[in-house]
Amino acid sequence: MAIPLIVHGAAGRMGTRILALAAQDPATFRIVAGVDRQAGSLRDLGVASDAPLLAALPVERGAVVVDFSHPACFAALCAHCATHDMGVVSGTTGIEPAALEQALAAASARSAVLAAPNMSVGVNVVFQIAARIARTLGLDYDIEVVEAHHNQKKDAPSGTALGITDAICAATGRTRSDLVNGREGQVGARRKGEIGVHALRMGDVVGDHTAYFVGHGERITLGHVAHSRDIFAQGALRAAAFIGRAKPGRYTMADVLGL
Repeated sequence: MAIPLIVHGAAGRMGTRILALAAQDPATFRIVAGVDRQAGSLRDLGVASDAPLLAALPVERGAVVVDFSHPACFAALCAHCATHDMGVVSGTTGIEPAALEQALAAASARSAVLAAPNMSVGVNVVFQIAARIARTLGLDYDIEVVEAHHNQKKDAPSGTALGITDAICAATGRTRSDLVNGREGQVGARRKGEIGVHALRMGDVVGDHTAYFVGHGERITLGHVAHSRDIFAQGALRAAAFIGRAKPGRYTMADVLGL
């Protein structure tokens, strides 16, 4: 049976691609609606579906809501889905960690929920490798993470860059308090254990991420370059298919991908 699918943030770059790809796979997904600020039809967005474009989340028990919208919407979205037995897959970035944790913990008691900064298969492999490298090398190697995105991206650093640093921190006993976002002026010598994070915004870059692990006499470079947003959309739909069949609880992309 096809999984009922609702896309929140339907008119955005990611939302439109997710809907377009879901419309090509009717055996797996039944598009219920898109949700965005202005109501209409999904065909207004160039999506081959007669489903509506709504201004508010509908109630559809058993549906999965794929969310690529605004951080301010996240808590209410999770509460709505928990109340009406709907699953959540969210790739929205810029949500404060405490608010993210609170919303997911509350919703996971009744719904299957997943929030990830990046749903590409390749990026999730990068998270795993970055953690392993950092754990093996220890504090004698300096770590710097550089990310680049298009000039319309609103949050910095990117959720993916934070996903890389979170993986490194979890593997080495560090926290986000060890992150240094850019450097300017007389900052002094580099503190042992700090992780530099740098954000570039330019042109139409889909997403570039590079982690540097640098010791005395050698450097390891780990990188990922996204050529198309479809890798994220395909990952989001893979997560939606997983969540649509999962029991209530909290899941990660590692669960979806079997990593």
